[in-house]
Amino acid sequence: MPRFCYTFVLLPGTIKQYEQEHAEIWPGVVAAMRRVGVTEFSLFRRDHTVTAYGECTEPIDATFAALDADPENVRWSGHIRSLMHDPLDENGELLFAQEIWRMP
Repeated sequence: MPRFCYTFVLLPGTIKQYEQEHAEIWPGVVAAMRRVGVTEFSLFRRDHTVTAYGECTEPIDATFAALDADPENVRWSGHIRSLMHDPLDENGELLFAQEIWRMP
């Protein structure tokens, strides 16, 4: 099963709001994630750095392309990204971390 991980940094003064937004995440976002095959998604925070980890049933590129085509996910992403430094590279792609080891 494909796994993905990426990190981003919250803007100063946004930690509380970021956590509140996720305490009441929009139901359509979770539904979209499930619909495109995301089976696990977790966020971890240390100070202003957030690490996102997930698993999906389809290739990662296809999964995120499907999410990027979902109107509710697009609205959520625009909203929540206002609380963070830009998590995208110069091509508009998430900065995925490279997996270097997995416990056998």
